[in-house]
Amino acid sequence: MSLLNYVKREEATGHIAEIYDMLEERIKVIPNVVQFYTASPELFGKLMGLIGHFIDHPKLEREMVAYTRMLISHKSKAEYCVKLQSGILRSMEISEQDLDVAKEDYTKVRLNDKNRALVCFVLDMMFDKLENAKSRIEELKEHGWTDKDIFEASVMGAIQKGMVNVIKTFEVQPDF
Repeated sequence: MSLLNYVKREEATGHIAEIYDMLEERIKVIPNVVQFYTASPELFGKLMGLIGHFIDHPKLEREMVAYTRMLISHKSKAEYCVKLQSGILRSMEISEQDLDVAKEDYTKVRLNDKNRALVCFVLDMMFDKLENAKSRIEELKEHGWTDKDIFEASVMGAIQKGMVNVIKTFEVQPDF
């Protein structure tokens, strides 16, 4: 399922099994990509904590988080991650048409102006298209985003982009 060994669901014990149980209860499945993170059991718990931080973020809405991850994956040509995040968005009743519009031009992602501005900022930053960062940050603040929000959304984007590269390199196989 990948070029590296990892702890599969049926082999999990201890802390990894506890996290798998929690994930099954919460999201009903444990995608291969999540299991792959156990190639480093110590890092697995920390990554799950980070992912949980963004899923439960008080200001970064789940739809915006999933769109950001999906669009970074799309621009990185990581179909596994695109399918996973698109599935999450579909479960939020986002239409195929809306997903296609966003993939075609992320500046047209169907979010409110505040959320779209932050998604576009993060995507521009991840793909070296960010110009005039100072004025863009001021624009985000005018929308009501704080320094903390902007930083955390940016870190989320960087983690997604980095993990997309790891997943592609180690050939994690889709399971859906």
